[in-house]
Amino acid sequence: MLNFDITLWITIIEALVLTFILNAILIRPIMQTIEGRKSRFDTLKSEIDRLSREVEEALKEYEKSLAEAHSRAQAEREALKAQAREEERKILGEAAKEAEAYKEKVLSEVKAQFESVRKQLSEEVAVFSKAMAEKVLGRPL
Repeated sequence: MLNFDITLWITIIEALVLTFILNAILIRPIMQTIEGRKSRFDTLKSEIDRLSREVEEALKEYEKSLAEAHSRAQAEREALKAQAREEERKILGEAAKEAEAYKEKVLSEVKAQFESVRKQLSEEVAVFSKAMAEKVLGRPL
C-alpha cells in the first residue's frame, strides 16, 4: 500500500513552490511576450487591411480618372476629325469652284479662238476653193 509520510508533503510543497517560481520567472513573461506579439500582429494586420482598402480605392479612382481622360480624348479626337472633315469639304468646295472657274475661262478662250479661226477660215474659203478649182481643172480661173 501507499505510504503517506512527510516526504510526500515536502514533494507536493516543492512542486507548488517551483510552479509559482517558474510561473513568475518563466511562464508569465513568455505569455506576456506572446500576447504582445499577437497584439502587434493584430495591429499590423488591421493596418495592412486599411492600407489595402486605401490602395484599392486609389486604384479605382485612378482607373476612373483614366477612363474619363480616355473618353475626353476620344470625344476631342472625334471633334477634331469632324472639324478636319468640314475643313476638307470647304477646301475641296473652293478647289472645285476654282477648277470650274478655270474650266469656264479656258473654255471661253478656246471658243473665242475657235470662232476666230472659223472666221479667218471662212474668209479664206473663197481663196482656197479657187486654188483647188484651178488645181483640179488645171487652168487659172
